[in-house]
Amino acid sequence: MPRLSLARKSLVKGDLIGGEFEVVKKLGEGGAGSVYRCRWVKKPDAEVAVKVLDSADDLPRFLREAKVLSRIKHPNVVRKLGSGYHDQRPFIVLEYMDGGSVRDLLDSKGKLAVDEAAWVIIQTVRGLRAARTVHRDLKPENLLVGKGGKGTRLALAIGDIDKGAVIKVADFGLAKHIEGADTRLTNSGQVMGTPVYMSPEQCRNTRTVSVKTDIYALGIVFFEMVVGRPPFDGSNVYDIMAMHCNDEPKFPRLEARAKAIMARCLAKAPGKRYASLLALERDLSDLAGLGAPVADRSWGRSLTVLALLLALLALAAWALRAQWLPYVQPIVNW
Repeated sequence: MPRLSLARKSLVKGDLIGGEFEVVKKLGEGGAGSVYRCRWVKKPDAEVAVKVLDSADDLPRFLREAKVLSRIKHPNVVRKLGSGYHDQRPFIVLEYMDGGSVRDLLDSKGKLAVDEAAWVIIQTVRGLRAARTVHRDLKPENLLVGKGGKGTRLALAIGDIDKGAVIKVADFGLAKHIEGADTRLTNSGQVMGTPVYMSPEQCRNTRTVSVKTDIYALGIVFFEMVVGRPPFDGSNVYDIMAMHCNDEPKFPRLEARAKAIMARCLAKAPGKRYASLLALERDLSDLAGLGAPVADRSWGRSLTVLALLLALLALAAWALRAQWLPYVQPIVNW
């Protein structure tokens, strides 16, 4: 690995990253690097997003994101297209999402209808389930929007995503693998995340987080999309974290099922939240008027196939019994 240069140099329009990605504009900063919209020189009609490391201190988080994205191939997770070095600084090449982020969507629309907001969370849940990680930094800025066939209008068409916006989860720099206990980024127990979206346990100690932590953050995002503001906000980080730990959310007048989902996600005790992302998706799918989650439908098909196999086995056993009964009966009687 090349020795990292600590000097931070902002890239400008026309610069070439890695010799093949021409900077069109800077999209923003955060998640351990600056992100640029780029034209891919080898494919002139293609645009990509390139994240370049800004500080050597953020290298572990940067490498974590690259590692997680390298093993995920799912329509609701932003795709990693490549990586390399530019002036001794590592970069990751990602697919460019032409609809911006859910934050941009909220800035333009104010808030979303309940079914639209539910569809955003459903797609996010699917991405998280595929990633098999605890994300630890879910927020509207990290949910990217692909315009699809109808701009940023969110179509509730399961299995027909091209008719509306597709949501993709991004920035896995703080991700923790579900099966492991890898806490190298948080081995001192320090708090990491974005305070407005952090669960009570995450406010206290990042090492104790689980999938229930992401479920809490999804409840915050769902509330914000429907109401137009997050349930907890304050003038400083400490006040916000104290609210997460001690205050109950105040719900405006909402559709009863939406309120029930939010309240369960935002329970202070992790054990009182949804037991799994799939359980959350199930209730959201019902709220949005969609069918059962894919895993549920697959399980139903599996049960149907199993029942059919058992019936065929029973029929085969009956046929064999009828075939051999004349020979077996005299022996039994003897």
